[in-house]
Amino acid sequence: MTRPSNNFQFYRGDTKVFTLSFSNPDASPVDITGHTLWFTMKRTANDQDSEAVLQKRVMFPSTPASVAGSGSLLLDSTETSLIEPGIYLYDMQKVIPGNPPVVATFISGRIQVLPDITRRNG
Repeated sequence: MTRPSNNFQFYRGDTKVFTLSFSNPDASPVDITGHTLWFTMKRTANDQDSEAVLQKRVMFPSTPASVAGSGSLLLDSTETSLIEPGIYLYDMQKVIPGNPPVVATFISGRIQVLPDITRRNG
């Protein structure tokens, strides 16, 4: 699996895209059609999910990219503009449909939200 760095940053109010690629140990792609990506950002590890600064769920649709193991997570400017500058903890989990579903954390770390220098008034 190709993954982003586990420590990264972005400016408050910017759009951030994480491009992800999932593959098997033999480098063949994992078809992620129907899988769900969970992204959670918290102030501390003890925060409950209900206290998360940001939670996002993305289901990978049936597309050639998903079949080839590629997907992305988009945090748009309307989401990131609501986050106060600071350092947060985050994780990304992939949920594979099934009974029961398989949940696997594939990356976690720290994320820094930098202060923006331009704010629109009103």
